[in-house]
Amino acid sequence: MSLHKNSVAIRLSADQIYWSKSFHDPRYGRRVERIKVTQPTEADWAEYRKAKEALEYLRESPYFEDGGPDERSQVNEPEPSRQYIYTETYDEWIARCRELDGEGKK
Repeated sequence: MSLHKNSVAIRLSADQIYWSKSFHDPRYGRRVERIKVTQPTEADWAEYRKAKEALEYLRESPYFEDGGPDERSQVNEPEPSRQYIYTETYDEWIARCRELDGEGKK
C-alpha cells in the first residue's frame, strides 16, 4: 500500500482574504459611502445592436461553429456600471481587519 499526499501553497493578498471573510462576517467588509450607478449610453446600445447583428450574420454562415450547447455564443445587453465610493482608504480597511483578526494587537 502506498500513500501519496499532495499539497499546494498559494499566496493570497490581504484584500482577497478579508473580502472573502466579509461574506460570512460583514465586519470585514470595506465600508461603502455610496455607489455611483451610470446607465449605459446610446453609444453602448449602438455597439450592442451591431454585435447582435454580427452574431446573427455569423450564425447564418456555413463557416461559423457555435461551440455546442455548453459554449453557446451570445451577446449581452449593456448593464449599468457601478463605482464604489468608500468611507475608508484601502490601508484603513486592511488595518481595521487586522485588528479584528488580532494581528494589530502585537
